[in-house]
Amino acid sequence: MTAPKAITFDCYGTIIDWDRAVQNYFRNILAQYDINNADVVALQRHWENIQFTYIQDHYRPYKEVLKHTMAMAFREFGYPFSTDDCIAFSESMGSWEPFPDAKEALLELKKLTKIALITNTDDAIINETVTHLGVDFDEIITAEQAGVYKANHQGFHLALERLGIERSELLHVGFGFKYDVVPATELNIKSCWVNRYGETRPANVKETFLVGDMSTLALLIKGMAHST
Repeated sequence: MTAPKAITFDCYGTIIDWDRAVQNYFRNILAQYDINNADVVALQRHWENIQFTYIQDHYRPYKEVLKHTMAMAFREFGYPFSTDDCIAFSESMGSWEPFPDAKEALLELKKLTKIALITNTDDAIINETVTHLGVDFDEIITAEQAGVYKANHQGFHLALERLGIERSELLHVGFGFKYDVVPATELNIKSCWVNRYGETRPANVKETFLVGDMSTLALLIKGMAHST
């Protein structure tokens, strides 16, 4: 198989350590109310399910999504929170830390192919994240630009248009199976599932490649490039 002419990435959860950031933020909020034994993993999963449904409706700015869905999840779990807590959560995303292997892998991949982001966030948030990460992407497509969130296909269409390539020349990489692997498969775009935690495949869809981290992805693409 030949190396892709471009690789598009999901950002939060694939490059940025989404789980750790969200769980730590929820844990710290609850600690303010002397709640120290909460199952923040379950709370995060519930919040993510709420968010997935919430963003399938009409487009809203992502900071608004973060504020409203956090409030919904905390309320449904019976946990205390304030409006200021929700605002602070929505303002924190741009400073969340990347996975330790992410930057080096991206810089290695950039030597071999174009790299781009298709991300379910706003321009301001991703600009802060990219500055913090220190990687220069060839293209960045946000939900704000597309006017919709993944798993909608519009962000993928924008990426193909801006990168000037065919679907067969693109590889899309993500950890969010229903946000990334499923729509890429529907569009006949090759996909790579970055499954860091050994999760069970959640849908009857098969990714093209499966890796456990970004370092392995970089090795995979290097092998393709060298064989070509």
